[in-house]
Amino acid sequence: MNNQWLGTIEKLFKKQYQGLCLLAYSYVANLAEAEDIVQDVFISLLTRENYDVRDMEGYVRKSVKNACLNKIRQSKKMEPITESVLKFPLNENLPKQDHDDDIRKAVQNLPLQCKKVFELCAMEGQKYSSAAETLNISVNTVKSHMKKAYRILRVELQDTQSLLLLLLISYWK
Repeated sequence: MNNQWLGTIEKLFKKQYQGLCLLAYSYVANLAEAEDIVQDVFISLLTRENYDVRDMEGYVRKSVKNACLNKIRQSKKMEPITESVLKFPLNENLPKQDHDDDIRKAVQNLPLQCKKVFELCAMEGQKYSSAAETLNISVNTVKSHMKKAYRILRVELQDTQSLLLLLLISYWK
C-alpha cells in the first residue's frame, strides 16, 4: 500500500472525523451508528486499490452521505411490522355510525353514468379498460367519471370517516 495514500487518509481522518460523524448523525440520528458508518468509509478507503481521487475531502463526505442513505434504506426494508402499524386509529370521540349506509347513499346520489363507472371500477374491482368495454365508452371517459365520482364522494363524505373507509376498500379490491 502506498505510504502517501495512508498519510493522506490518516490526516483526513484526524481532521474530519468529528465533522463526518456529525454529518452521519444528521442522517441516522444515532451516534454509534454514525461513528460506525464513518469508520466503515475510512476502512473502505484503506482497502482500495485505486488511489486516483482528486478531491479526497469531497469524496469522503459524499461516501459518508451515501453510506448513511444506504443504511436508512436498509433499515426501512427490515423494519418489523407490528400490530400498532397495522391498526387504523379511529377517533373514539365520534358517535358510532353505519359507514356502509353513508357510502351507499353517497354512491346512489352520483350521476347515472358516473355511478355505473364507479360501481364497476371501485366496487367490483374491474380495470378501467374492462369497464370501458362493458359500457362502450373510452378509457379516458372512465378515468374522468372516476375522478368526478371521487370528487363528489369526497364532498359528501367529508365530515365522516366513511370516505377513508371507501378509499381503503377500493384500494384493497
